[in-house]
Formats: sequence, structure tokens, C-alpha cells
Amino acid sequence: MLSCKDVTERASDLIDGNLSAWDVLQMRLHLAMCKGCDAFIGQLRMTRDVTRSVAEAETRQSADAADIEAILCQLHESKQGDG
Repeated sequence: MLSCKDVTERASDLIDGNLSAWDVLQMRLHLAMCKGCDAFIGQLRMTRDVTRSVAEAETRQSADAADIEAILCQLHESKQGDG
């Protein structure tokens, strides 16, 4: 069984899809039992998604205040749904 330290060290590889099937299974087993690590992985995914959204908006060269506000509202709504 993986420790919480193992999970945090491999978290980025998990969300990026860079783990073997066996490693993913071990991670999922730990996350099913450890709500702290599950929340950490969820927050890491959210951070990745928000960062990606902002980067895409900037790439389109249309990242004005309304785009950023929409992304922040989406993040806020997502956070409310988790709690």
C-alpha cells in the first residue's frame, strides 16, 4: 500500500497519465481510503485545469478581464460543488 508521501510524490504523474496501470491501481486504492490525498489530487487537477484555461485564453490573445472573470467564476462554482 502506498503512503501519503508516495501519493503526493506521484500526483503529477497520475493526473498527467504518466503511470503504469499497476501504479494507477495502487494510487486509486489509496485515494479510495484516504480522503486527504483524494482532496489533494482534486485540488491539483483543479489547479491544472484553471492554469490551462488561462494559458489558452492568453494564447488566443483575448484574455481580457471578462475571460479571467469567467474562469474565476467557474472555479468558484466548482469549489462550491465540492463542499
